[in-house]
Amino acid sequence: MSVPLVDVALPADVHMIDDTGYVWAVLGDADDPSRVQVGHVIVAGDREEPFLARVVDIVDGAGGTHIVHLDALGVPEQLVDELGRANLLEI
Repeated sequence: MSVPLVDVALPADVHMIDDTGYVWAVLGDADDPSRVQVGHVIVAGDREEPFLARVVDIVDGAGGTHIVHLDALGVPEQLVDELGRANLLEI
């Protein structure tokens, strides 16, 4: 049985934290930037190590780039387990 590919909304490195205290990534690296909206929870990271994150803000960066600040919420498995324990998701 093959494992489905993870559809990451925004490539990011969870260890790249700037002076805001949040993980940062470049909006232009997203396959579909419209999926990255302030306040939304997205899958970030990469296919091997995805994580869920809330988009805190999107600010102007150098050279016309847009920097996305992310609040890392955890890995998908942890969140699915917690939602199941809270009876918010059937697992």
